[in-house]
Formats: sequence, structure tokens, C-alpha cells
Amino acid sequence: MMFDENWRADRATVPPPLWGRSPAEARRAKARREGDSPFTQRLHVGTPSPTLPHKGGGSPPPAWHCFDAKQSRFIILIARSGVLAQQFCRSVARAQVEAVFERSLYLRHGDDFICIGGPDIGNGPLTLIAHIGPLSRFALQSGQPAAVCGRQITIGHSVRFTLDASEAWRAPPWPACPPAVRLIEACTALAQRAASEAPPEGFAHLVFGRPGPSGLLARVAGARIAAFESWLSGVLDAGHAAVGAPVQGLIGLGPGLTPSGDDFLSGALTLLGAIGERDAHAALARAVTDAAPGSTSALSACFLRAAAAGQVGENLHRAVSSTLAGDVDATVAAVANIGHSSGWDMLAGVASALRIAAARRVASSA
Repeated sequence: MMFDENWRADRATVPPPLWGRSPAEARRAKARREGDSPFTQRLHVGTPSPTLPHKGGGSPPPAWHCFDAKQSRFIILIARSGVLAQQFCRSVARAQVEAVFERSLYLRHGDDFICIGGPDIGNGPLTLIAHIGPLSRFALQSGQPAAVCGRQITIGHSVRFTLDASEAWRAPPWPACPPAVRLIEACTALAQRAASEAPPEGFAHLVFGRPGPSGLLARVAGARIAAFESWLSGVLDAGHAAVGAPVQGLIGLGPGLTPSGDDFLSGALTLLGAIGERDAHAALARAVTDAAPGSTSALSACFLRAAAAGQVGENLHRAVSSTLAGDVDATVAAVANIGHSSGWDMLAGVASALRIAAARRVASSA
């Protein structure tokens, strides 16, 4: 399959008679006849979408997607692939569509997931980025089987994603950790900004002091966040792991595919890794991975395992890096790209862990 600028699906100018053909041949003939329909023409793009800039040397691939009339299937090039998504593609032969949204979808094999989505969802360890446009045109459904073969993913007869032109994505190294006093200043600046902008949903209002719901979930979450902070403080002081029950009390706490408690722990894990608190990160990672199966949704557990392994998405990485640099505007902009409240829940975990770690460093240097 060629993706050059003048590529068009091979088609006959005069279709042969319909009789005597197999159903597959009839479908291919129909696709060839409709090869110049307005819908198909929109997919014969000669240059990459301007919303998906090419990264790296050399010339960018000339087209991000096309229609293969012989297979009656859309072919979409993956532009960037996270390291865990690459492992998934190399090790899995069969998967299924777990969920389909307007511009992203999730594939599942056992307890492992990957996300395929447009550039606006951001790079991540479990993510394949492609200029896919609205997914509704592919008529994908949850439970639909997908064939995975190293460099390509085929879902039914509608679409194939190929990694042949994909660039591996990995989060960049963390910036140098600033002095303890700067960390305290970062906590203060973040709390002041979040107190006025954090959404009332989720856990952010509990950490940043913003008014929010005062129902049962808020009361339980507040108590469990306090228990977590006490646990983390003890781990940082003792230098070794304590019983992880306060951590596991947050796992699965809250509604949704990725509950607020899980997002909070992902943020705390990321912060501890960013500032070099290796022992505390390892203790928290063990407590997370030791949680009882079924404590949270399968998708959220997959994200938590990635965070415990030090694998973090682009937007969360940017939020933590910006926080350490004292750039609150950039922090808020980054978390705004992670769902309505998930980003703020992650930031609550970042702020909670940062406040405790910074206070300990200030005390130890006095």
C-alpha cells in the first residue's frame, strides 16, 4: 500500500456484471465504484494534518490516512506510540474494543489496555496517536474483536491502524529539583490558584480548600486523604515502607472509569518520582500494586500500574514540571487537558505529596 501524494484506490472505470461474484468481490467492486465519493476524497490527503506536526528528522509521511478499496477498509497511520502501547502490540495477538468515544477508543486484552486517539488527547505510555477524525464514521462498537500483529491493528472490516511510520514516545527526563524553600513556594502558589479554579467535583476542593460538596463521599475522601498524608509522612521519616492500608483505601474511591482516588494516587506517584524520593515512590508503588483485584475498574488499574512503574503521560508530566518551576499558569493549562476533573484530582495528589515532602526537607535542613 503506497501513501504517495497521488495515491488513489485502484478502481475499474466500468464495473463488470454483478452475477457470478462472491460477496467479498461485490464489496470490493462497490468500494472501487465509490472511490471518488466526497467522503472518500476527504480521506485521500496529500499532506499531514496541520494539527499533527511531524517530530523528528526527515520528511513527514505524505498522508496520514487513506481508503483501501481492495479491502474495503480505511488505513490510518499511527504517528506516535507510547512505550507500553508498543509492548502491547508486540505481545498481543487478539484484543477487543472496550470503549469508543468521539475521538478515541480503548482496546483491551485481559487486564491490559491501550488508547488510540487524536493529537488532542496528548501522548502517553499507553497511547497511540493518529489523526483519526470522528470515530463515528467507522461504526466501531464495544466488544468488537481486533487483530493485533506487531505493526498493525485491524478492527473488523472497517479500519486498520499501522505503526510503520510511528515514532516512539517516552516522557522526557524530569527537570532538576529546586531547593526545599522553592518547593514550599510552589505549594503556596498552586494552592492559591487552585482555591479559585479547581472544580467542585472530585478531590481537589478537599486538598486546596475550595468549597465543594459535603456529602458522604466528601467526608470519606477527606478522612482517607488525611490518612494517606500521615502514611506518606511516616514513610518519608522512616525511610522504609509502612502498611499500605491508607493507600489502598483511596483506590477505587469515587465514580467513573478512573475514580478520583486513583487519579490522586497517580499524581502523588508522579510527584515523588519527579523530585527523586525513590524510597517513598517505591513504597507507594508497592502499596498500589498490592491492592486486591477488583478494587477499582480494570482500566484505572492499568493506568495505576503504569504510574507505579514510572510511566507518565505528557500532560501530567508537563503539569508536574511546571509546578516545580513555579509556572502555575502552565500547570493549570496542562491539567485542563486531562478531562473535566481527572487532571485536578491528579494535581491534588501532586500537591498533597509535594507539601509533605517539602516540609520534611525544610525541617531536615533546619
